[in-house]
Amino acid sequence: MKGHLYFIGITGHAIRGVALAARDLGYEVSGLDEPAVPPGSDWVTEQGIPWKRQYNPSQLEGVTAVIVTGAHVSDSYPPIRDARRQGIAIKSYAQLVGELTSQAHVISVAGTHGKTTTTSLIAWLLESAGRKPDFLVGIRPFNFESSVRLSGSKVMVAEGDEYRASKLEDKSKVEYYHPDTLVLTSVEHDHPDMFPDLASVVKRFRHIVAGLPKTGRLVVWSGSETVIEIAESAKCSVITYGLDAGDYIARDIAYQPTGIEFDVEFNDEILGRIAVPLYGKHNVLNVLAAVAVCLSEGLTFDQILDGAAGFKGAYRRFNIVSSPGAPVTVVDDYAHHPTEATTNIEAAKLHFPERRVVVVYRPHTYTRTAALLKEYQRAFDRADLVYITDIEGAREAGLEHSVSGNDIVQALKVPALYTANRADLIKHTTKDSKPGDIILCFTVSGYDEVARELAAKLNG
Repeated sequence: MKGHLYFIGITGHAIRGVALAARDLGYEVSGLDEPAVPPGSDWVTEQGIPWKRQYNPSQLEGVTAVIVTGAHVSDSYPPIRDARRQGIAIKSYAQLVGELTSQAHVISVAGTHGKTTTTSLIAWLLESAGRKPDFLVGIRPFNFESSVRLSGSKVMVAEGDEYRASKLEDKSKVEYYHPDTLVLTSVEHDHPDMFPDLASVVKRFRHIVAGLPKTGRLVVWSGSETVIEIAESAKCSVITYGLDAGDYIARDIAYQPTGIEFDVEFNDEILGRIAVPLYGKHNVLNVLAAVAVCLSEGLTFDQILDGAAGFKGAYRRFNIVSSPGAPVTVVDDYAHHPTEATTNIEAAKLHFPERRVVVVYRPHTYTRTAALLKEYQRAFDRADLVYITDIEGAREAGLEHSVSGNDIVQALKVPALYTANRADLIKHTTKDSKPGDIILCFTVSGYDEVARELAAKLNG
């Protein structure tokens, strides 16, 4: 046995996958998760991993390292306090992943938007070409059985996040992965509880990019002045992609009911036409980024075409949950930033131009809602009808706040309604919907099954 790892928050999506992977690599694994809820709690139990809802100091007996995640666990938390007193190592799960993959060639995808889809697609294209990469994705890609695989592969594909690896430190998750190739999809102001303004986000990304090895690669979106500015910090080669300019350009884009199609141009030469069952202009960019990475990794364009056709997307990323041909099309998505709401509404308009677009939106965290309130108030301009719910506090649950979902509604220029509870939301949405509508459910914890409930009620 390599050691005993004790995971705090073990039923969380990514961390539970890391826990299982660590066990498969020969570690003894146990954990704690006081606010645990299904399906994560059921999954951990089904995997036979011992875990508790309540902490007892005896749980640290024999533990060689305590593994934490996110911004939930402070120095005053009893397991952390006891671990420090006993000299037990404390690590973020990102640090652990970095250690477990230190010998691998690491490809990481960072940026404000598009990380999950781009990471999932790169991992799948490599997988379908026989490369068998390890991977870490924030949510499960439908082409794989879990969101994490750590098998000792020579190649690792990791979703990289600029947010702190844990509340016990300031270092970003992506820094622990030590990427050889980094994709930077976009950079906007996000995580205001850690970054007070856009300048602080840019500073962090410049630091991350400057840390890439000289032999590495930086793959960046050419359509963002902020991203291009950050890329100037790189000491390695830089590859660009975009809709209008770059080393890789998407040409003759078609937005079909079944997904996107476009020609891939590289250095003024058309490589061929790619079709992927994804939606929206933003996903054209995500696919281009994945193509650029995989061609750089030695895949042929034909291998990429074959893999792309079989890509199934990722959980809660523009998932159509209603049956084919249903009177009302219902989409489930995790969009929790105003830009993500805007781009997904645009996607619905592009792929289903004759449909009325109805949006259900639950804002995520008080600090994000307050800091980006003006952006939220413009995010839904192209929707036909909008429902805004109460705010999901997440890691800020219980904190005092002075912002409400109603603050968004009051400034919207389209028909909108504030619904402070789930039952009212379902009632109003069901009553107001019409055949032919496409309903976009952008929801987070507590409302993450709303899309399926609406699909069942509206379509029988």
